[in-house]
Amino acid sequence: MIKPSVIAFAAALVLQPGGLALAQSSAQASAKQKAIANLKEVAYAGDTNAQVQLGLIYLTGDGVAKDDAEALKWLRKAADQDNAAGERYLAEMYFKGRGVPADNAEAAKWLRMAAEQGDAQSQHNLAVLYTQGLGVPRNLKEAVDWMRKSADQGLADGQLGLGVLYENGDGVAEDPVEAVKWYRKAVAQDNSEAMNDLALLLATSKKESVRNPQEAIAMATKAVAAGNNPDYLDTLAATYFAAGQNDKAIETEQKALARDPENESYQKSLQKYLGAKNSNR
Repeated sequence: MIKPSVIAFAAALVLQPGGLALAQSSAQASAKQKAIANLKEVAYAGDTNAQVQLGLIYLTGDGVAKDDAEALKWLRKAADQDNAAGERYLAEMYFKGRGVPADNAEAAKWLRMAAEQGDAQSQHNLAVLYTQGLGVPRNLKEAVDWMRKSADQGLADGQLGLGVLYENGDGVAEDPVEAVKWYRKAVAQDNSEAMNDLALLLATSKKESVRNPQEAIAMATKAVAAGNNPDYLDTLAATYFAAGQNDKAIETEQKALARDPENESYQKSLQKYLGAKNSNR
């Protein structure tokens, strides 16, 4: 059974703290503190971009004590002045429940404000909320509209998401050719998830003009090299199987299982490949 492609919620926040290097000199630390002091001065003066930057500094603890409440305060100041980045990050705070109780409806409200200003990442994330019915009623046509706006601006996540919608026929007529087109746009931006989804589609599509197991193997191999994800090994195994290379399919699926031994989907795939090999003896 082929797993349908899914759209993941692309986090708007960089949650990895920037942090000060342990070997940082006192002069470097002093310079950072001076830069933060200057940023605070500009933020207090009402500059929305500075307010967003200051909010992210408190969120990540980069040169200051990590403080979600203080981060929320500065991001809200920027969002209240219609700064799209501030609205997007504030939405993420509500979505993740950082500094405030988690509230998908409030997250969707702020995402829509940013999306309506043309922020491509917000358009993508709002589309994902519509696909999942998080904070908004599930509405696949609305999801397609917002995902297309994001994709048309060249956002790789948006191109990937639109490809998934076309592949699955969610909110649009199922169209593997259109799905391939959008996957390729995201692949051109080195999006490993798009590489994986394109490989699986090329390997398993029922449409003759789309199916291309050899290209699928090359694309899946590229995804495995680009991303540390056992699902990519699972896809590579499927491409080998589609090309009639059962031994390589078995070997690769075993590598996926070594990374995630309890994965039932991987286990079923391995049994399928082993069964095919035994029946050919």
